[in-house]
Amino acid sequence: MFFSNKPHYAIVNDTVEASKEFKKDGLVNAVLRSVLRDKDNIQFGKFIYPSFKKIVDKVFSSNSIREYIYQTLFEKPINYQVSIKDQKDALYKKRVFLLEKKIKSNCFVQDIGNFEIIRSTISFYHDKDILDICAAPGGKSILLQSFGFKVYAIDKSQNQINKFYENLRRLKLKVNIKKIDFLKEKFLDKFNSILLDAPCSALGTFKRNPDVTKKVELAQIKKHQKTQIEILEKSLKILKKNGFLVYVVCSFHPFETIDVIDKISQKHNNIKIHNIDSEKMIKRKNGYFINPLKFKNFGGSDIFFVSVLEKK
Repeated sequence: MFFSNKPHYAIVNDTVEASKEFKKDGLVNAVLRSVLRDKDNIQFGKFIYPSFKKIVDKVFSSNSIREYIYQTLFEKPINYQVSIKDQKDALYKKRVFLLEKKIKSNCFVQDIGNFEIIRSTISFYHDKDILDICAAPGGKSILLQSFGFKVYAIDKSQNQINKFYENLRRLKLKVNIKKIDFLKEKFLDKFNSILLDAPCSALGTFKRNPDVTKKVELAQIKKHQKTQIEILEKSLKILKKNGFLVYVVCSFHPFETIDVIDKISQKHNNIKIHNIDSEKMIKRKNGYFINPLKFKNFGGSDIFFVSVLEKK
């Protein structure tokens, strides 16, 4: 409640609604409103869930990075907005601004780490026609279009697609977006350029969603991995020879990142993994993690994983 950017009343309402299933809505409502009344006197303990700490320690060997991650668990996150045009007064790379009171007219909400993922990989695509899989709510598609790409965006969630349309209307843009369940769809065409922002545990968004730090359940992570591999396998089938596929997840769990690319590489000997030129990332075997410490002066970032695959 105290680390979220959602209004307190909205958090209370959502929680009370969810608790109705257990017939505890009256109790939950009373407790939360009592907490809000006394919010200025509440002191927070700094507890890090062992399962979360274990993953951080496994992925990040640098003590400074680990300590920074642990520290930011207890700080309110900084939000960013990204411009669809270069602007001299931007915070980072002529595009990124802090999101303070309201969104600028030509901007959309996107984390600075998310922006870095797209910025640092667009040079691999030699075809400006690109398929964006699991595209909604559209931040990456909008950014790609602003860099001159013609985007064909697909997603199976109507709710997320509606948010995509809201962004497009506000920015007065048009992107070809269709509601498609990628794993069920039969594709007649193949593509030279594919972006796959795969569904995941969202572990890398722990600053904005602290609940994910206590929900690191191996069974659920393995379920995500199975879906990620299925989508990646099908993506490679519709990727043309010498085409490029960029795999992205907002997670740093090895099962959703390094292990996924390992399994794909072991199965397909015609896949080449490319190096990425970005000082804001850390290389780990077959991909890269955003280094949140590199964005410390801006206010930090979410942690994403990205791997660039070429089909030979």
